Amino acid sequence: MPNQKYKLNNKQIARNTFFLYFRMMLIMAVSLYTSRIVLNALGVVDYGINNVVAGMVVMFSFLNSALAQASQRYIAYGIEKDSIEKQRQTFSMLLNVHILIAIVIFTLCETIGIWLFYNKLVIPAERMSSAFWVMQFSILSLMVSVTQVPYNASIFGHERMNAYAYISIAEVLLKLGVVITIKYFFQDKLIAYGALTMGVSILTAFLYRIYCIKHFSNCQYIRYWSSSLFRELFSYTGWSLIGNLAWTFNSQGMNILINMFFGPVFNAARGIASSIEANVSSFLYNFTTPTIPPIIKSYATGNIEEMIKLGMRSSKFGFLLFMCLSLPLISILNTVLNIWLISPPPYAGTFCFLSLIYIQCNSLCGTLQNMVQATKQIKRFQLTNGIIKIMALPTVYIIYKCEGNVTAYLWTLIIFSILGLFAQLDAVKRVITNFKIKNYIIIVILPSLFAYIIPFIITFYCYRTTFNIIQAIGIAFLNLIICICSVWFIGLSKHEKNWAFNIIKSKIHKK
Repeated sequence: MPNQKYKLNNKQIARNTFFLYFRMMLIMAVSLYTSRIVLNALGVVDYGINNVVAGMVVMFSFLNSALAQASQRYIAYGIEKDSIEKQRQTFSMLLNVHILIAIVIFTLCETIGIWLFYNKLVIPAERMSSAFWVMQFSILSLMVSVTQVPYNASIFGHERMNAYAYISIAEVLLKLGVVITIKYFFQDKLIAYGALTMGVSILTAFLYRIYCIKHFSNCQYIRYWSSSLFRELFSYTGWSLIGNLAWTFNSQGMNILINMFFGPVFNAARGIASSIEANVSSFLYNFTTPTIPPIIKSYATGNIEEMIKLGMRSSKFGFLLFMCLSLPLISILNTVLNIWLISPPPYAGTFCFLSLIYIQCNSLCGTLQNMVQATKQIKRFQLTNGIIKIMALPTVYIIYKCEGNVTAYLWTLIIFSILGLFAQLDAVKRVITNFKIKNYIIIVILPSLFAYIIPFIITFYCYRTTFNIIQAIGIAFLNLIICICSVWFIGLSKHEKNWAFNIIKSKIHKK
């Protein structure tokens, strides 16, 4: 019976992964196209202003990010264990809490955020008014996103990734419409872009809510407040807050430092890198996301061994899949940027290269955090990993103060990411006694790194060369073949090859 359930989990994970990859491929194509149009429409300076101002607003969402993880855990756990009435109470309580968080974020943005805006950011005087309105639109968009979290958590908890994929596709197509509109209309394109993007966020949230209310009985809101659940949520979230603060500082905090020391032109370069980073890393996200509900549900039913197997397998396959996408891209990165943007901002290529290496390092952590979250014993995990990674921001500040290179922030993030991996492994072992660090190193880390070495050496050599379009296509394809061969012959064990082969064979017979 456990084996049968494990097979069902694999099928569900494969199906959900397909929907998320279908979503990702279309979103990637549209997003990369829109990034180019936005850069051309706004110009390098306004593009950089939009990136740093919107990013600063997102910085205040660290508390919401921690609660989002709690929401996903409590809803997925409730679907497996609780009655419908109990699930509705949990959902309603989560929504109440997120409304409170939205109010807190609004207050922080309109006080501390305004002070940072006028006193720390480097923005040309003639663009201050437009940048202020972009900030206000970003705040309203963020508030809508915050109150959306319980609905999205319900979609993930019920493993309805097809709905998530379709609505996300509608969202990105609407954003494409926004970009095309501002290209041909509006005098102040920066303000128009902020306002229309906010409109898309509101409409998308509305679509998600209609779907959840119509299809999930647990999403029926009731007037309910539980002080004990409120304390439990914030006890759970309190430790997650450290990890989310680290994430916020390492993303948006770095953006502010770059603006303070180097100006909005370099924020434009980082914006381009962030765009590629987000689109490419969605491969990793879309692979690991479908495994999170089964991991939580496995723990809820007491099947710890299955949870560990799912976690280790998704971590390893996530690293190898990301390698097969990122290394071929890196090998022709300069050519891609020149064709895509025509005139890329300074340092855009270097930022993109190091950003992809940073995500690759992070991918070794895989679903370690999700395994710990399933147990609710997250104190040590968040404390050790969060403190290590949170030190990256002051380290970069000191480097910049000493007139270090603008790329120092990425090298720092890579180093702290590696240190954080070992801190996470130790924390998981202390919470889940069946988890063995030695097994994770032997099964996940070492085969992944050995499979990575040869393709990376070839990739780095190609990265230093500029190709024409025909050469670039050939180089990328050849690099992909090398990556796949390295994964198959070095990265995968015999059991993993059989598992992958059976998945492929079942898909062929199904057709």
